[in-house]
Amino acid sequence: SVPEGEVFTMLGPSGCGKTTTLRMVAGLESPDAGSIHFRDETIVDIGRGVWVPPNKRNVGMVFQSYAIWPHMTVEENVNYPLKLRGVSKNESKDRVGGILELVGLGGLEKRQAPLLSGGQQQRVALARALVYEPSVLLLDEPFSNLDTKLREQMRMEVKLLQNRLKITIVFVTHDQVEALSLSDRIMVMNLGVPQQVGGPKDLYEDPANPFVRDFLGKTVLLHGSVQTMNQSGQIAVALDGAADCVLFGRTYSTDGFNVGDAAYMAMRPEDVEVLPGKGKVPKGAIEGEVEAALFVGERMEYRIKVNEQNSVLVYGERHQPVKENDKVFL
Repeated sequence: SVPEGEVFTMLGPSGCGKTTTLRMVAGLESPDAGSIHFRDETIVDIGRGVWVPPNKRNVGMVFQSYAIWPHMTVEENVNYPLKLRGVSKNESKDRVGGILELVGLGGLEKRQAPLLSGGQQQRVALARALVYEPSVLLLDEPFSNLDTKLREQMRMEVKLLQNRLKITIVFVTHDQVEALSLSDRIMVMNLGVPQQVGGPKDLYEDPANPFVRDFLGKTVLLHGSVQTMNQSGQIAVALDGAADCVLFGRTYSTDGFNVGDAAYMAMRPEDVEVLPGKGKVPKGAIEGEVEAALFVGERMEYRIKVNEQNSVLVYGERHQPVKENDKVFL
């Protein structure tokens, strides 16, 4: 269920059913069972034999390949849906001009579509999908063909556009950053089954299962033994290889552990602080050695061999980096 005005994202690996679901909403695929409703109108109900054709659903769709008509100008591409709907020339001209200004293509009305850059073609596809004021805008990985910088720019522009138009967007992507930054809510899918639905922060910080945890961002796994646990799932784990490091967290299963059982603790790399390994190991820390240090611009990324653990990937600030082969405390 997607409330009006929400950006709802289906996120998951290739083949999990995201695009198939989106195409069923658009009417490009027919489901085997179930129903789809827009507000109070039934669009699909297989049990009752209801199936509204795509051109009657009032949805806009932006495809991964953009699907821009190469023999048309920018203006003709955007006007095409209005032409099919019999909108008058005067009204069409005003609406096309307005939507092109909105997506930053004002002045390019007469440009031939093949002469546009990838980012401009993507804007044309967006303008064409919005020009007839659809009830729902469907986006099928629309940024995947753009380079990194342009993708970041388009994410911001779509967010600003949605804030202005208050249009309902159903968005499909396998890019975690796109999902986290654009969405009001996210549905993480795997093998056709929704794993968890919720706000980006909730899914990132409180994943329902290991699949959601590992798909949304990177994970540090450290093993140890259970010291204490209560019925609400709160747990304390003493890490192997660290005499004085007990971590507190929660479990996915309240009946899965007893005191003394082996367990993994999972955390985000950015929640682990990297300190120079001088002197005695401080309380609440574990010792390791830097195997590799990568400068990636806004931060350092370290691969660290931790005592009696596997190697882990963690992040550090870039101003006072530690060097490869240095001893560190995490």
